[in-house]
Amino acid sequence: NMSVPFRRIVTGHNDGRSNVLLDDKLDLNPGFASNAVTLWLNHKYPAELADYDAAADGGVKISTQGSLIRVVDFPPNSQGHNHRTRTLDYGIVMDGEIELELEDGSKTIVRAGEVVVQQATMHQWNNKTDKVCRLIFVLFPSKAAKGPDGEELGDAGVPKKFRVDD
Repeated sequence: NMSVPFRRIVTGHNDGRSNVLLDDKLDLNPGFASNAVTLWLNHKYPAELADYDAAADGGVKISTQGSLIRVVDFPPNSQGHNHRTRTLDYGIVMDGEIELELEDGSKTIVRAGEVVVQQATMHQWNNKTDKVCRLIFVLFPSKAAKGPDGEELGDAGVPKKFRVDD
């Protein structure tokens, strides 16, 4: 079972010397069509170094002001939902395989060891297999994508409760 607690080790400084500030385990929590945990989140970019960011308490979080890292387990035979955030996302498949579905109807299979660079697009993740698929996502704030008439395409399909900077 991949949805076991995920170990997080955070380094920092004590009297100017590097040290381990935090070594703990976070449970993956239900959200959207998956189980996820936000391991760390900064509210500004470039990041302000901190001893501990209370916003990184697990769960599903979205920020358009700073970076975050998240682990997501997609259950077997699960269908995602279309969503878009004003972020540049690096999605790394750690185990299993997942289908990336885009607005134009294209579907791309992404396997363990492969990376998706997702640029504020409307997308969804579908696990068509009988095994859990684990991805790690690193998100950075981005400018809004532009529609056909030059209008900004903002966040869509993301419940407000998951936002930390609204």
